[in-house]
Amino acid sequence: MEYDAFLAKAAERAGVTPDVAETLTRATFEVLADRISGGEAQDLAEPLPEPLKSWLRTDEEIAKGYGANSFVRRVADRAEVPRELAEAGIRAVLATLREAVGDQEFRDATAQLPREYDILLSTPTGGPGGAG
Repeated sequence: MEYDAFLAKAAERAGVTPDVAETLTRATFEVLADRISGGEAQDLAEPLPEPLKSWLRTDEEIAKGYGANSFVRRVADRAEVPRELAEAGIRAVLATLREAVGDQEFRDATAQLPREYDILLSTPTGGPGGAG
């Protein structure tokens, strides 16, 4: 999936502009790279175009252990957006990532995350909330 196509799809899912989707994608990828092992982050990044690929890179092999609430807070802080927008963006970005890398690769990488992350990993349904 090309860079612009990834952002367009994430923007559509989150109900935001492509510029906001880019900010949310970068923040989500950087926090995800921090939260999963370096090897899994590298595997996820492999089929992606730059700069998406670089946002998933990490020098750390050991994943940091924090919960889903902290994940959302970290993305919101990095993207400088409200928590609700960060959560919608994370779900949209991760759904688009799953589509870009394939279901099996996505499941392999996110298998390291505890079940409390399932709400963020589920594919958004019914279109973007509040878009209109």
